[in-house]
Amino acid sequence: MCDVGLGRDDTNFGRNLTGSRPLDMPWDLFERVVSEAAASRPRPRIGFAFTEPLLWRPLVDAVALARSRGVGTAVTTNGWRLPDLARPLAAAGLDDLFLSLDGPPDAHDAIRERVGSFERALRGLEALFAGSPRPAASVFCVVTPWNASRLAEFVGLLSAFPLAGIGFMHANFTTAEMAAEHNAAHGGTYPATESNLGPLDPCAYDLPGLAGEIARVRTLRPPFPVSFSPEIDGLDGLRRFYLAPETRWGRLCNDAGRSLMVKSDGRVIPAHGRCYDVTVGNLRESRLADVWNSPEMSAFRRTLVGAGGLLPACMRCCSAF
Repeated sequence: MCDVGLGRDDTNFGRNLTGSRPLDMPWDLFERVVSEAAASRPRPRIGFAFTEPLLWRPLVDAVALARSRGVGTAVTTNGWRLPDLARPLAAAGLDDLFLSLDGPPDAHDAIRERVGSFERALRGLEALFAGSPRPAASVFCVVTPWNASRLAEFVGLLSAFPLAGIGFMHANFTTAEMAAEHNAAHGGTYPATESNLGPLDPCAYDLPGLAGEIARVRTLRPPFPVSFSPEIDGLDGLRRFYLAPETRWGRLCNDAGRSLMVKSDGRVIPAHGRCYDVTVGNLRESRLADVWNSPEMSAFRRTLVGAGGLLPACMRCCSAF
């Protein structure tokens, strides 16, 4: 489960998302991000993600500002405020919207501990698609023991919407054993922590049942693509992913060469919020281009290459697939 939702501030993910002050990015810093991103090539994109961006009051103005400077935008949301903000975001020029859902209504509401949250998110989708212009909208769903037997049902519930796609994500987790193996080699520079576990136990999945459910999803023909990350077919592969965390997955980090995460205080970390809590620059002090090419960022990329593309704690990260 998400470290932030569990209130954990002792993990990289938790610290990256909630460890900065102020919690909300000041407007002047966001203006600087847009101004410097606009000078980048190819066309840059700003992603509003991790925690809940629809709670940031200037979000619609932020999307409009980025649009006016030729910078693409994407928002990842839980959908609670989407009924109110779908049309304003679309009118502001939002390019992509990613909606996080956790399965059919009862499963989603139980996991989010908020009755009616699934229905509210769908009302947001309806509002988004009710007018023009509208961004490309996709849904993603983390596969958990609480929804793994109902993935095909979930696809069916959303088949009436003109989505860009549904993406199922196998759980992104780091066990204490994985972190220890990683830290033995890289803990001095890129320390890893246990992450995204809590009530989620990789051993709790009904893996034969999940294999069958994935096979059922493959037979469906919704009006949009459905994918899994990573793509695993068959029981043996699922066992390696969930029960043998030392097994390598993925070939290389897909984000270290294309993404940075700017925290609300200006500090920058590699890739995104699930990455290591290692500062590679600060936009209050340096230009974006200088941070991108900084010795710290270059050293991180060299370390990844030297390790074959991924560090041990990266093996279940969504950027590895």
